[in-house]
Amino acid sequence: MPRKTNRRKSKKRKSRKKPFPLGLYLVIGFLCAGIIWLISIRPGEETPDVQEVAVEEVSDPGQAIDAAARKLGIPQLQKAESQEQKSKLKYDLPIDRGKMDLTFANAIVKTELEKRGAKLTSGKAANSKQVLTFKSGKKEMEVNLYYDKTPAKAARSNKFVAIVVDDFGSIKGDLLQEFLDLPREITFAIFPGMDNSVSTMERARSQGRETLIHIPMEPLDYPAVNPGKDPILVQMGQAEVERTLNRALNELPHSLGINNHMGSLATTDAVVMGHVMEVLKKKGKVFLDSRTSNVSVAYQTAQKMHVPAYRNDIFLDSPDISDATLNRKLEQIRTMSAARNNIIAITHCHSGEKLAYLRTFIQKLKAEGYTLIPLSQVGKYDVPLIM
Repeated sequence: MPRKTNRRKSKKRKSRKKPFPLGLYLVIGFLCAGIIWLISIRPGEETPDVQEVAVEEVSDPGQAIDAAARKLGIPQLQKAESQEQKSKLKYDLPIDRGKMDLTFANAIVKTELEKRGAKLTSGKAANSKQVLTFKSGKKEMEVNLYYDKTPAKAARSNKFVAIVVDDFGSIKGDLLQEFLDLPREITFAIFPGMDNSVSTMERARSQGRETLIHIPMEPLDYPAVNPGKDPILVQMGQAEVERTLNRALNELPHSLGINNHMGSLATTDAVVMGHVMEVLKKKGKVFLDSRTSNVSVAYQTAQKMHVPAYRNDIFLDSPDISDATLNRKLEQIRTMSAARNNIIAITHCHSGEKLAYLRTFIQKLKAEGYTLIPLSQVGKYDVPLIM
């Protein structure tokens, strides 16, 4: 019996655990507190202010609007137009009532802008129109949705004319403003390096108008005939051509691309045109061959190098701006339209008389059923013609 008792006591002694040291608890506690303090307060760094963490500004609101326009079925020839007024951007989106109602259009626009970081701040509806206001960084964006079938009707037309007005950069004041009052489908070609070059491009851009850089190029009778400042010459190597074009592209970065001023010799040189197209390809720009020479290889070179390119079909104000010339040019456009849907025409901005001539020309074109389109939309609505 005594042996059993001793066994029980020894078992009890074995089952007892040694007490955990109190000092270790204290060490662990201090370590945890230190970690929490380090996480919550970092010496030398300011705690972020929630008010400063704002939504980043949409880098290109026009892209969001274009994406919405495509989903809304708005033809690109009636592209959403923007007008910048200080820190506010305005966009008009015409909706075909037969295809979509404004409520659904509203939802599409809201989705496209919000997924790019803009925030809807207000919405109003009145008289078959909805106005949505968004905040994007420091800028406010106003989108006007309204019923209008005109763009859809225009898309079904098979007669399109793109007009490019050359030689901007020197004119200013009232004359420049009057040209800016022309339909926004008209493209401006702007000389680089002139007093009003940058301001003209910015004002055109704020309207949603496309622009080109009007690059001087060597004519056949150079140097007797001076093409202008910093021309592309046939004796230039690739590096010099690249420097010349990059200087112009950096000055006027919002251009769609370039077209040539003069260049009856330069545009016939396949090597020089190859250098030009290399730069445009790198920059994602287009080329419009003004066709100052019947043997220009610029357009073909651009095509071979996969650079988007266009060709001028007719100079509207050559050799003069008489009524006889205007009527003759209209007849030429009618003849060309019998074979194809798109015509590209070039004119110039030198005077109020040329502006008046162009206005009359546009009125007559519209009266005959032609639709004005931006240069970038040439060929987008080609349809087979019924023979």
